Amino acid sequence: MKKRTIIIILLFFLVLSSITLYTTFAYNQEDTTLEESEANYNFIYQLKEKSNKEIIINPNEEKYVDIVLTNTYSQTVKYGMYYYMIEPNTQVDGLIVSLSEDSLDLLENIIKPNQTRSISLKIVNNSDTQIDILVGALVGFEKGEIKDLAQNGEILIK
Repeated sequence: MKKRTIIIILLFFLVLSSITLYTTFAYNQEDTTLEESEANYNFIYQLKEKSNKEIIINPNEEKYVDIVLTNTYSQTVKYGMYYYMIEPNTQVDGLIVSLSEDSLDLLENIIKPNQTRSISLKIVNNSDTQIDILVGALVGFEKGEIKDLAQNGEILIK
């Protein structure tokens, strides 16, 4: 009798652990695809103060960058897009960073908790120099001013 009880308990734990392991491998296949994009780069990242992506633009080149921002904070925040010159480290005549015509969202807006925004940027290098920049999002209070958050060298995209 005691041996039978031990076997039943062991079988119960074996079945329970098998079910638990099976559910950890389950996933939603519909969430594994990205929408088609005409952009050279697709960046998807959560809104954090240090979120930025490096982009290299060759002379006389035009690039499109799609950025999807997600607000992971528990409060509504305001975001603004910026770029920072890496190489060369000063502003170059002929560099144009602007909102793309087909962008779904604005360069500066509010974003509620767990909400996403899709911003498309157009970067044009009309100079004779290769340019290396960082593109990112500044995050601040809902009623604050994004321009006050820009640090030394960060240029707000308008």
